[in-house]
Order: sequence, then C-alpha cells, then structure tokens
Amino acid sequence: MSSSLSKEWGLTEGQTYIISRKGPVLLDGYIYLDSPTVSIPHAALKITKERVHLRDLNSTNGTYIVDKNALVRFDEGYVKPNQPIILGEVNCTIQGLIAIAGVYYAPENDALDQETEEIELPILKPVKKTETD
Repeated sequence: MSSSLSKEWGLTEGQTYIISRKGPVLLDGYIYLDSPTVSIPHAALKITKERVHLRDLNSTNGTYIVDKNALVRFDEGYVKPNQPIILGEVNCTIQGLIAIAGVYYAPENDALDQETEEIELPILKPVKKTETD
C-alpha cells in the first residue's frame, strides 16, 4: 500500500476503538451500536499503518466474519478494511465502523472541557443473520 490506512481515514495511528452497546458519550475511541445483541464492551479495533486488528472482548453473542460465503466465529486477528463482520446480530464492515469513529474522534484530550453542542450519534440498527448456501 502506498499510504497508511490511518492517514487515509484521518485517524490516529495506534488508536484502539472500543465497539460497545453504550458507553461514555463524545469520548474518543468508542463506536456505539444500538442492539441488545452487542455487548458492553463487545470488540476492539486497532488501526496501524497498513492493517486493522480486530479482537472480540469475550462478548456474549460473538464476533463473526464472512469467509468464503460462510459465517466464521472470530476471536482475534487482522482483517481487511472491506471485511464484512457481524457483531451479535449487527451486520457491518470495518470501513463502516471506522467511518463512525472518524466522525466522532476527538484528537485533543481536553476537547470535552470546551463547551460543545449536544448532538445525536448515528446508531447502526441490527440486521438478522442469514445462513448462506
């Protein structure tokens, strides 16, 4: 790859993003999914120069990837940016999750000390898993 993923996505290299059903609002490093099937916390994404590392955090309903048209339980490892994944019953892609993180990532630790306007965070809705032939 000619450019790093962290630069391409406008994210801080080495930052870990926690994927969770709920957590602290407007704090950097959190990606929220509105589904009772997503654990608190569910999984972690870490962006390096050219790779994305995904780790399940002992979630109740699991983290899955689609590999060769099969749903495979996934505990930890590197994934492709366009990798389809399922967290509980939420279908998404790594890029989709990173897009949420990029919008709400606060690069300054003191960003919360400033007066901020209350905003509504985007929520991904669950989609039922389907079995593939």
